[in-house]
Amino acid sequence: MPNNLLLSCAGRRVELLQIWKRTFLDLGIDAQVVAADAQPFAPAFVLADRQAIIPKVCDPHFVDAMLRTCQNNDVRWVIPTIDTELPILSEARETFLSHGIEIMVSDTETIAIASDKRRTHEWFVANGFPTFRQADIATALADPDWVYPCFAKPACGSRSIGARRIESREALCQRQAESDGNDVVESLGHGVEVTVDAWIAPKTGKCTCVVPRQRIEVRDGEVAKAKTIDAPEIIECVRNVAEKLPGVRGTICVQLFYEPSTKEIALMEINPRFGGGYPLTDAAGGYFTRWLIEDSLGLPSTTNEDWMRNLVMLRYDQSCYIKG
Repeated sequence: MPNNLLLSCAGRRVELLQIWKRTFLDLGIDAQVVAADAQPFAPAFVLADRQAIIPKVCDPHFVDAMLRTCQNNDVRWVIPTIDTELPILSEARETFLSHGIEIMVSDTETIAIASDKRRTHEWFVANGFPTFRQADIATALADPDWVYPCFAKPACGSRSIGARRIESREALCQRQAESDGNDVVESLGHGVEVTVDAWIAPKTGKCTCVVPRQRIEVRDGEVAKAKTIDAPEIIECVRNVAEKLPGVRGTICVQLFYEPSTKEIALMEINPRFGGGYPLTDAAGGYFTRWLIEDSLGLPSTTNEDWMRNLVMLRYDQSCYIKG
């Protein structure tokens, strides 16, 4: 039976690639990691066991090319890595399953909730979770009680692209003039920014491990320095979010603000995939990749919550060299 794993839109996710390689080695499974990407000069693409060029996610032939790549490379598991492919691969999940290929992606309803920050906010409010005040720009401008500074961002954006602090009503008017009409504005967060990795067993839907990571420094929308923190109130809140969302599989990444002095939490975003900072969770002992394979193959579960608190990650650039 095929046992290879495909890392979709592999890009720069070298650490995630290395974690998957180590996972198969630790489990004694003879498997290779295939990297799929639209261009051949992606670092994770070059460093994978196998490589496959696929169309961009926006290409109508993306799904067919992915399925063909999986079949040609004996792939059993597909791991999405970017937001734009999640709704497409979630829709295609049953088709892939009929060919013996498991895409580790949540149900389309959860993807839809997470993909639009307006829907995310509505879902938080409807389910009683603490979150920010949010409005579209026109509503905020019409509200004499709207508080400045605030924060504006695209409703369907990612990696903090287009997101910025708005200092005044005049600045928000300028943002409105530049906007395509799909921006949202939110009240500012207080305390520290925390990204939380949650593991949800695909077969049971139970969240059995939650690892909060305090963001210390961010570069181009991805964490560069971070620290695992022990915050029981965050763990409980995110566990409830993970188990309330419909059809979550494997991992989600929840972003929030946390005020340590008051224990106050304000949920911000949901990313139903491996987050860019997941390697810190793995280094701390949150072995989500191992648990995913154990769950899929029906192996005894080693899931636990005994991860290392106060572990700091400091990222740096490293190059690989190929003959072009």
